[in-house]
Amino acid sequence: MEKTIINEFSESSLDFIKVSNNVGLTVTFCSLGAAIFSIDFLGKPMTYQPKNSQEFLRKNVYHGKTIGRVAGRIHGDEIVVDGITYKLAANETGNVLHGGNGAFSEKIFASKISTDENFISLEYSYLSKDGECGFPGDACVVVRYTIPFNEPSLNIEYSVKVTKKCPISLTTHTYFCLGDSNLDKLELTINSSKLVLIDDDDLTIKGAGEIPSYLDFRKPKLLVKDINAKEINRGRLCGYDHILLLDETNPKIVLENDMYKFLISTDLDAVVFYTDNYDAGFEANNSTDKLRRGIAIEPQLNPLNDRLLKPGQEYKHFIKYSFQAK
Repeated sequence: MEKTIINEFSESSLDFIKVSNNVGLTVTFCSLGAAIFSIDFLGKPMTYQPKNSQEFLRKNVYHGKTIGRVAGRIHGDEIVVDGITYKLAANETGNVLHGGNGAFSEKIFASKISTDENFISLEYSYLSKDGECGFPGDACVVVRYTIPFNEPSLNIEYSVKVTKKCPISLTTHTYFCLGDSNLDKLELTINSSKLVLIDDDDLTIKGAGEIPSYLDFRKPKLLVKDINAKEINRGRLCGYDHILLLDETNPKIVLENDMYKFLISTDLDAVVFYTDNYDAGFEANNSTDKLRRGIAIEPQLNPLNDRLLKPGQEYKHFIKYSFQAK
């Protein structure tokens, strides 16, 4: 295990902690956003990540960071809970994206390391105060990463408790490339027959519908096959940036190419997948291309539900990453 500290963010120190196991998996974590900075397997980058720490520190760079209080998009800049209207910190032309301006991805989490004979765990914690980003109540957030010593996998566990009723939906915004420099050879499988319908122009959620052919990944399909379809390149949408409702409690999500197979399991009931469509100014480690250098796969709670967490309840969910060489 290696630990590096830099002093480049809000006059505070950031911890970068690198953990390697016995079967070729190396993960570097960062206390900014309780983040996964990078994942390598058998010496190859599995994630598309910032070229350097300066890129990673840029505001609204979500790569590998914990997203909350609410992952995804809240239309407009207000929520109503029990008849009370809360004004949120909008950060996307009037909408609240990934928790809003000043959300978890911009916060430094406290860290604690623990080990036993089978695994190493990093526990990141943060207390989001009542009114932060406009959300009601204190939210005590814990993100725990666990790496077994003899298995090429990473388990992410989320825990949140609140003092006032508040919507909560966390995810980790990791981008995957599986050793490639673009999407050309990446093939995706997702067990989903339902799509969350979104207005092309104002991105308002309109309900759910049957999955159309160009978004049907129930059988393995190359990402590039339909990425330029006119149906997903209109209005404000460009490339894959969609929400699918998962068909199973423990669904099958697989990304693969001719070298590696990557599996995601989760108890969350929806997933966003996004193909790096917009941030051409971002410098990546895996490619000199300006766009579509990897894919973010973000399990989260179904946005058609209210996702309200009450005092006395605990938000408790997991995401597990597993890697295989072919």
